[in-house]
Amino acid sequence: MTPTPSPLPVPGIPAMCPQCLTALDGPLPDVGQTKSGTGCVVRTGLAEHADITFHAATTVGPTVGDRNTHVDRLTDAHGTTVGTITGGGWKVFEHPRDGHVLSYYREEIEFPDGTVVTSGWMDSTAVWSGQWQSLHAVGTGGAYHGLVGVRQIRQEEPRRLFRANIVLCATGGR
Repeated sequence: MTPTPSPLPVPGIPAMCPQCLTALDGPLPDVGQTKSGTGCVVRTGLAEHADITFHAATTVGPTVGDRNTHVDRLTDAHGTTVGTITGGGWKVFEHPRDGHVLSYYREEIEFPDGTVVTSGWMDSTAVWSGQWQSLHAVGTGGAYHGLVGVRQIRQEEPRRLFRANIVLCATGGR
């Protein structure tokens, strides 16, 4: 039996966290609030100030072979630091259909009240064109322990400033 290929280059929110769609439906709640009735913690409208150490394979990018490490600062709408992200990414595949470069990322997000780990595939070509991308997210400590969801990212200033959303929802075991 031949598996049916996904029409999406990387998993979208519906595949990663169906409950997260409900949490993001309609007006966005205040940062750090749990949206009523969803069992989700929603942190939206965050600015991600990136400090990236980038190792390019070529002068044009993104390109397979590129890699980076980063320590980023997350701020709320008032400019207050609410967390940090430490992680890395590796550009490992160029899709033959459209030439988009796919990257694998792994990050740890530290908030004062807990820790979230993210990982997964991201379409780096889409990031460079200003499109939202999503990674799997799992709460591993504190208030987030046992929650699952997504981290969204959209580049606003190349390698300097991103918009970020983090949505984590309770699963059947919590």
